[in-house]
Amino acid sequence: MQTLSVTNTERVMHEQGIDASNIGLSQVYGDIQAKFGDQIGQALQEDEVNWKEFLQNNKAGDMAASGQTGRSAARVGTLELGEYLAKGSRKAYELTEGKRELDKAGQKAAGMARAEQMNSFAKNAIIKNPDLAPPKPVMQNVGAAAFMDALSIASSIAQIATPFSSGMGGLNTTPSPIPTLPSGMTDWSKATVIG
Repeated sequence: MQTLSVTNTERVMHEQGIDASNIGLSQVYGDIQAKFGDQIGQALQEDEVNWKEFLQNNKAGDMAASGQTGRSAARVGTLELGEYLAKGSRKAYELTEGKRELDKAGQKAAGMARAEQMNSFAKNAIIKNPDLAPPKPVMQNVGAAAFMDALSIASSIAQIATPFSSGMGGLNTTPSPIPTLPSGMTDWSKATVIG
């Protein structure tokens, strides 16, 4: 009885362990999302600063305001815009790489949680039954066993010798009620009805 109560306790602990590992994994995923959200927030703030600097230090805009238009002013505007967009592109690359690192951390945490769950399952996979007392051993008289062996040997010899005890060297001389032809086929025309 005690084995069953221990087994039930182990199963409850297994279920609690599964729940705890799932909660822990969800917390890890929550932390990953929060970190990635912080990274996106920082990237947006940096982009706001870069946009403000782009607008304040825009030489192409100053040239256009002073009446200088043409290829040189357009080239200066293109270079300034390219520099602003390059900063944004670098930040997007950093965000992508950061997300990959966070995803790897999430996969590692998921693998550890799964390994813990499988380890717990392995401990509880075998169904335990209460111990039963072994059957009582069969007590046997050695003299009686030897007598029974001798008797079985004698009966085997008697069965082997039985055909030789009848006449004609073991051939059965009793006529068969079913007539048989020399080919082994039954001759029903010479059969007699008994009874």
